[in-house]
Amino acid sequence: MLDVGILSELEIVARGGAEQASHAISSFTGREITITVSAVDTVPIEEIPERLGDGSQPAVGLLSRICGDVTGNAALIFDDAGAAQLIRWLGGRVGCTVEPVLDDMQRSMLEETANITISSFMNNVAAHLSLRCVPNAPVCLSDMAGAILSVLLLESAEVADKALMFSTAFRSDDHNMEAFLVFLPSPNSFDRLQEGLQSE
Repeated sequence: MLDVGILSELEIVARGGAEQASHAISSFTGREITITVSAVDTVPIEEIPERLGDGSQPAVGLLSRICGDVTGNAALIFDDAGAAQLIRWLGGRVGCTVEPVLDDMQRSMLEETANITISSFMNNVAAHLSLRCVPNAPVCLSDMAGAILSVLLLESAEVADKALMFSTAFRSDDHNMEAFLVFLPSPNSFDRLQEGLQSE
């Protein structure tokens, strides 16, 4: 696990990534959307479901594989109401629920938002440590939170044993919408991140 000093350093770097993502998404949407980071924590991967709450709750997850000097899997996860709010902000029609499933336009809007957000976070962390990070295009899953987490954990179980969790919030028009950005680095990448942040 990362100590308090490293987590504080990582939180500062993550806030820089959130600021970059805010500018990019605001430009992409044509409206002011601010992303903030309230906390960063490191947890064993088996504790992720507990940290994210009720597994039976409808949710939307955007999953991305991370390549380069830093490798692993990342996901941006919203509850169903939060995803619906984001779609409204992005100019889509209301109606983000598990049934009916998201249409192609809704998925595209969410995937592009996640692509910007995950890339901004991960690239800012990697650049801070002079490492290279290449996030792949996210895949959108609309299902119960537990099912989405199962896919994420299945993808990562053989290559990761710890996760970095960034508690984030999207804000626009005086409305807040909470989300979680979860990164499950490979053990080697986790060690590189830890060593790099310790030397700061």
